Amino acid sequence: MATPVIMPKTGMTQETSTIVEWLVKEGEYVEKGQPLLEVMTDKVNMEVEAPASGILTNIKAAPNDVVPVTQVIAYIAKPGEEIIEQVAAEAVPVREEPAPTEEPAAPAPMPAAAPRTPGRVRATPMARRLAKEHMLDLGIITGTGPGGAITKADVLEAAQRGPEPTAPVPPATRTVPLVGRRRIIAERMQQSARQAPHIALTIEVDTSAAQAARGDASYTAMLIHAVARVLRKHPLLNSTLRGDQIVLLSEINIGVAVAAEDGLIVPVVKQADSKSLHEIDAELKELTQRARAGDLTLDDVTGGTFTISNLGMFGIPHFRAIINPPEAAILAVGSIVEKPVVIEGGIYVRPTMTITASADHRILDGVLVAKFLRDVKGMLESGAEQ
Repeated sequence: MATPVIMPKTGMTQETSTIVEWLVKEGEYVEKGQPLLEVMTDKVNMEVEAPASGILTNIKAAPNDVVPVTQVIAYIAKPGEEIIEQVAAEAVPVREEPAPTEEPAAPAPMPAAAPRTPGRVRATPMARRLAKEHMLDLGIITGTGPGGAITKADVLEAAQRGPEPTAPVPPATRTVPLVGRRRIIAERMQQSARQAPHIALTIEVDTSAAQAARGDASYTAMLIHAVARVLRKHPLLNSTLRGDQIVLLSEINIGVAVAAEDGLIVPVVKQADSKSLHEIDAELKELTQRARAGDLTLDDVTGGTFTISNLGMFGIPHFRAIINPPEAAILAVGSIVEKPVVIEGGIYVRPTMTITASADHRILDGVLVAKFLRDVKGMLESGAEQ
């Protein structure tokens, strides 16, 4: 019996992956454990290995296709073995159309299709085949699948409606397709903003003591060191919501947003609360270097329980960050600015940094977030390891 090759699920919130390229051609022999294809998850690119030895056959998805996790994307068969599938599944769910009992009603008007942009249109393999048979341009069909992917039902509806005029594109318009990691980031941020009601609080920190205590370590490493220890006292900020249960996570793993060529990526410092400042700094420098070189592994970017986003090096004094699901909170860090402050009646100039915590209001209220910020401020201003 042929062995199915399925799209793997690598994270709790992952619903789809994008096929980057097949490393083996259909009809070629593969050994168990041999890399078959490269896929892009919401965190990193990874290779999918052959689950068995045999002939790769019945490839169901092409490069740039967005495929739900656990979906069968190919089979590995013995030489000469016939593949018999019970159900031909599409890459995304399709809508069931009830059988008409009388004269079929005229199809309901559909929203006007957006102008076609450069790059590959997201569509299921079945939708592509049907569009080719009906000589339809996928670029003018509105997709109703996950993330706007075009499904079989969308193509059949378009075939019933007949050709539609396309909106002219102004000659000076330049478009950039929302594809790859940028598309995944957009979908996750939209999911976070829609599902998690955000609350955001801001506090200013005098970084004089932190500057003296950090030595040659980076400010981001100093923040990870302080935040990880403060999270021990505030476990609700290191939690996640699963159904109707708030799950307090046993490890404190701090993700750090790093700008890569094709968008942000978040490598994770595991068990940060058990590491010294200089251990964190060395690990962070290595992770950042590998992130920008595109050499991170799946283990490097999974398991995060809290995220820090530092834009201070770009001169941004203050901003709010969107929570990285399924986490409960994120800390946004602004630039350090010299400011006059009043201390015991005297005016002094101090290096001041603004930090803002955004939190899931379903899990946390303002008082808990305020106490967390107060304690992070206190630890940074004391400059002491705790």
